[in-house]
Amino acid sequence: MKLPQQYPSGSNDGECDCLPRPEIQADRPALTTFVLRYQDAWFGMEKRVAFEAEDVAAALVMMEREPIGAWAELTSEGEMICRRGYEPGGAADYWVVD
Repeated sequence: MKLPQQYPSGSNDGECDCLPRPEIQADRPALTTFVLRYQDAWFGMEKRVAFEAEDVAAALVMMEREPIGAWAELTSEGEMICRRGYEPGGAADYWVVD
């Protein structure tokens, strides 16, 4: 998730704060690679999606729109982070942290 940043102004840029500035690479947090493995709700087959996110919370937000069926698990570097819990009968789904 991106947070607003203040950029220092100075005589080098004419002290204009109206121009967009490139993000400074040193300030960017390192991204973690996650793998989402799940049963596709539409086709019923297993799918794997690899993606990068800043942390687990950002990863959960990113995978929110995937058509997850009866089961799913999120891993990073081969370690299970969390899995999807399922209640039959239309109850809300939930994620269990391992």
